[in-house]
Amino acid sequence: MTTPGLLDVSRLGIVWDEDRRHGRFPVAHRWCTSFGFLYGGSGIAAAAAAAEAATGRPLVWITTQFVANVGPGTELEMSVEITVAARATSQTLVRIAHGDALVMLATTAHTERPPGQVAVWGAMPAMPAPEDCVPFVFPHPSGPEGSFMDRLERRVEPGWEDRRDGMRLWVRSHDLPVGSPASQAYVADIVPMGITNGLGLPPGATSLDNTLRVIHGDDGDGDWVLLEVVPEALRRSIGHGRVQLWRRDGALLGIASQTCIIRTSHHARSEGLIG
Repeated sequence: MTTPGLLDVSRLGIVWDEDRRHGRFPVAHRWCTSFGFLYGGSGIAAAAAAAEAATGRPLVWITTQFVANVGPGTELEMSVEITVAARATSQTLVRIAHGDALVMLATTAHTERPPGQVAVWGAMPAMPAPEDCVPFVFPHPSGPEGSFMDRLERRVEPGWEDRRDGMRLWVRSHDLPVGSPASQAYVADIVPMGITNGLGLPPGATSLDNTLRVIHGDDGDGDWVLLEVVPEALRRSIGHGRVQLWRRDGALLGIASQTCIIRTSHHARSEGLIG
């Protein structure tokens, strides 16, 4: 049986030490935004894969704090401290740093318990098939080609930008086929855009944290996955929201939540959208 996380460790280009507790993550351009810094979803994916590889157990929860930005060409140092190693459950602390500077800090939980009874409250929202949707165009001038935005396929309903109660989009990735915890984290870092779109503002946010709860964590087959993004609240320029990840067959893959600083809030105040 393949150790959880090892395939994603390879896909991400992480160079892992033999003890599977320490490694290096070269920040390739494809893992960065078009603005020239590491995409948060890529960093969370690296932390998730590293924690799975270190514990040898499937990940069910990861929460990540974003501390600093780095650009392409940076080599990050990764370390995994296993804080709990019980009979069926493990917990870890993952540090990602550049030299002495902390970049990201994540805590994780893992379990080997059997699936048992499965229950989901709620259902996949109605959405045209990806083949009947249009390509998502990021509403901001793009930078150099080859960033994650160019490598991640996303499709939306026409007129999505006029919705204020959330956004729904199909997504798939050939770099990290969506299914595993790492790949779910990679595509789910989208709540800030859902919040700015809900306010009727252009994109402009900085993530503070991201949490992913994994329901189904099998390796993806390259098919489309639906992201249901729900903005929930904004105060003091801090936005909160969540996203549910639905497989095409209606299975709930995972649930992510996020907090971010909305950098365009001053525009909203001038228009009377927020106090």
